[in-house]
Amino acid sequence: MLRTGEHLSKHEIAAAYAALGERRGLGEKFRSLVLDLAGNLGSKKVLDVGCGYGELLSQAASAYQGAEFFGIDYSPERVKESGLARVKTQRVDIEEERFPFEDAFFDVIFCTEVLEHLREPAGCFREIRRVLKTGGRVIFTVPNGDGFFPFNRLPGIVPGRWLRSKLLPYEHPENTDQPVDTCFEYEEIIGLIKGGGFSVEKISGWRYFRYLQMLPVFRIFYGLLEAPLEAFMNRFGSKRYAYNLFLVCSKSNGA
Repeated sequence: MLRTGEHLSKHEIAAAYAALGERRGLGEKFRSLVLDLAGNLGSKKVLDVGCGYGELLSQAASAYQGAEFFGIDYSPERVKESGLARVKTQRVDIEEERFPFEDAFFDVIFCTEVLEHLREPAGCFREIRRVLKTGGRVIFTVPNGDGFFPFNRLPGIVPGRWLRSKLLPYEHPENTDQPVDTCFEYEEIIGLIKGGGFSVEKISGWRYFRYLQMLPVFRIFYGLLEAPLEAFMNRFGSKRYAYNLFLVCSKSNGA
């Protein structure tokens, strides 16, 4: 794995994120894929860890009137601005602080596109396990550097800033503009989740060979093949080459 921002202070990290301005999520399709994996949320207690501006919670709350929704995020600006009806949000340092909930409180927990921005995710994993009910489910999503294979392994052959922006993972130290970022590869993601005390029950992928969607001309042909390729790779192929990995998980025995 390749890391960015390991030695920054909390103040420097907060200032860097503020300088980036408003960044929203990955869009409605991404959120729908997450919610499809979560299943029926009716009458359940649901937490979004690293909720940002709350787009996922908002879409879920619109679909499931009987559920209870909660969101926590490190950024006070994002939590304040979310202002979602029927969603309780709080500012929490999810890397270091105890989540403000009782043990075994939640049926479903989302943690989407968050782990790569934590310098040390052990505390976050520990708290997710603590507040998750026995038999509950966690949906993790993590960017996968192997979605840019083989260029993620050969950054030295990619010349120029423009090409690096197209052929290297967004999380790569030579490409990212985030103050804290980690470029994980497929096996590292699986190891990270299992090492955090979770069993992986299902993996699905989205946006295979991401760079094909980034290059002029190539994106035209890829657009024609995208739907059947995604279906084939998810059913018969390897999730290894999907840029976005979706992992449905439960607590490991003894966790």
